[in-house]
Amino acid sequence: MANKRVFYASQAVAVGPSGGTATTVTGAQSVTMNTNFNIEQVFQLGRLAVYDNVVGDPTVEVTINKVLDGGSLLYTLAVGSGSIVNTANKVSQVVFVVGDDTKEKIDDGTDFTSITCDPIYLNSLSYNFSVDGDFTEEASFIGLSKVAGSGSLSAPAEGYDNRQTVLRRQNLNTGGSTLPQAVASGSISSISFSADFGRESMYKLGQFKEFHRYVNFPLEISLDFEVIADSLDSNEINIPDSACSGLNLPKEDITLQFCDSSGENKYEFEFKDATLTSVAFNGGDTGGGNASLTYSYTVYNSFEPKTL
Repeated sequence: MANKRVFYASQAVAVGPSGGTATTVTGAQSVTMNTNFNIEQVFQLGRLAVYDNVVGDPTVEVTINKVLDGGSLLYTLAVGSGSIVNTANKVSQVVFVVGDDTKEKIDDGTDFTSITCDPIYLNSLSYNFSVDGDFTEEASFIGLSKVAGSGSLSAPAEGYDNRQTVLRRQNLNTGGSTLPQAVASGSISSISFSADFGRESMYKLGQFKEFHRYVNFPLEISLDFEVIADSLDSNEINIPDSACSGLNLPKEDITLQFCDSSGENKYEFEFKDATLTSVAFNGGDTGGGNASLTYSYTVYNSFEPKTL
């Protein structure tokens, strides 16, 4: 019997290296897929109507959001291990399937309606760690290829029976992390960071399809720490008025480490030469909320997510 709908239990997504084996993503929360044909109109003298619709640069964009559950990161599934510089030229594949809407899970070995995007490139990453809710990773991919067909995926792994699967506020390993000096002694309520690879297509005469999408270096990584304020922002700015002087901001190496409920380290994120770019004091108004300080850092070209 044909499906009447598509809901979370009847769909699954897998990510892997181009031409290789895609691995079913555990803890996946949502998948969006957008196809844009980017049509350009050509007109001619003597007629008002469109002379031709030319397909310029068609794009397929896929965004996957998952909870951090101790399993492989989307980054690792897509490009393997290494820094964003080391993996910049890695090509990936994404497989999205829809199964029966009358079953409790995706069945192993069963053919489903599927969309395969291969080759496709990792285009952005975003991570959020807050005292409210689950820790999440979001990855977006961009490419030209999108093939409909039928395929099979393994059912996502089950959660643990004897311990918590999804990582939350207690799973930041403060002892194994190297925090910036400005926030190390504070009460951190959230951490977030993101990187947009800004990939651009490369073409050559005699071929319509792109032959590569390169990362547009220098690549900026934004890193924010929100701390519960217990006083005012104490970062002073003393501008010198003498010749041959200036303001210098120190560069700091930051490491964020996360463990599961058994105490085993699962993820590590390294940032080299992070520089403080802004401090924002917010909240504490008559609505009753607490005041907070947000410390924003910028890192260039140095970012390495690790599945331990």
